[in-house]
Amino acid sequence: MSGRAFSRLLALLVIAAHSIALARLVRSARQRLRDTSLATSEARPPDERVVAIVPVLNEQSRLAACLEGLIDQPSLVSAIVVVDTGSSDRTAQLVAAYQMRDSRVRWLSAGSPPVGWNGKVWGLVQACQAFPANWYLIIDADVRSAPTLAERMLGLAVQHGVTCGSVALQQRPMPDIGSWLLHPTFLTTLVYRYGVPGRLFSEPDDALVNGQAMLLHHRAVEALDDLCSLAHSNAEDVAAARRLLQLGHRVAFWDALDDSYVTMYRDGRAIWRAWPRSLPANEERAPWRNLLDAALLAGTQGAWLPLLLASRVEPSLRPAAVLAFGVRLGMAWGIRRAYPRRPIWYWLSPLADPLVVVRLLMSSWNRRPTWRGRPIGKDVQHARESLGVGSL
Repeated sequence: MSGRAFSRLLALLVIAAHSIALARLVRSARQRLRDTSLATSEARPPDERVVAIVPVLNEQSRLAACLEGLIDQPSLVSAIVVVDTGSSDRTAQLVAAYQMRDSRVRWLSAGSPPVGWNGKVWGLVQACQAFPANWYLIIDADVRSAPTLAERMLGLAVQHGVTCGSVALQQRPMPDIGSWLLHPTFLTTLVYRYGVPGRLFSEPDDALVNGQAMLLHHRAVEALDDLCSLAHSNAEDVAAARRLLQLGHRVAFWDALDDSYVTMYRDGRAIWRAWPRSLPANEERAPWRNLLDAALLAGTQGAWLPLLLASRVEPSLRPAAVLAFGVRLGMAWGIRRAYPRRPIWYWLSPLADPLVVVRLLMSSWNRRPTWRGRPIGKDVQHARESLGVGSL
């Protein structure tokens, strides 16, 4: 194959990949819910109550802001359970101080998870068993919730008849340059693959949710074997949503409902190291579908910059390069609203696309994921058991 023929084939593949990504984007935009501003006091029964659960492991430095947001929630949040899976810092003392301010704050020591378990899931299992409730609001320790978050999520869940709902939060990365170059770029990989949030899902393979702020009905918890079926999941939130859809439940992913926000990592290095663990979102899907998404990402977000540079010497690549560049600019413009404060580095973040896509593809092929340094997976548990090592 001549160089000119190869360039034309490459251009066609890039155009095809962008056609698929744009089709997904348009479909998700058409499916967006238009009535999320409904007054929640009218949507939910007055006697509904929610137990908020915050899974923690050495979260002393981040938990205070999270608890400040949760104690501002109205009385429909009947308990705020901080469940710990083996912290060695002063997280317990911090929670004790907040217990003096709000009697709803509870401390639950779950102990270290069994070998192979996702530690967050282990904490959630223990909390749901210790605090039975109709609804559970799962909040990560790096989330600062607005006073309206619980009420709005519950109102929309009742209104839309869902047993699992999550919300896209505003993003406030740390101010270092690395965070602003990497965070928007990693987030954009989700938009290329899944489109925009703000919709009800019908197909399990298309489902994407945000486990940082997720509402689960007790029927959903029971359907997931009291969450034990998620024990070895890498991305437990995505696994829960897709499995629930397979079981006939209704699942929603709402767009930002208020000023609730999240600061996920302490710097760009932590983003690079930790976020790719769950971003591939490969749970509960056929391998061919995950391979298709990997190829799609490589042919869109990962290709636009090399293609643009190559088109300067190969004219046959220019139509595909212009298309890819235009779509990438549109993506950056579209997700800007997720970042209330945008330094100049936000607009330069697309330059990191090739590195981020390679990092994500490498992570998606990792068969030995870890959670906070602890290996996850049934193979880990089976290996320990075959050696005669206890599960704890």
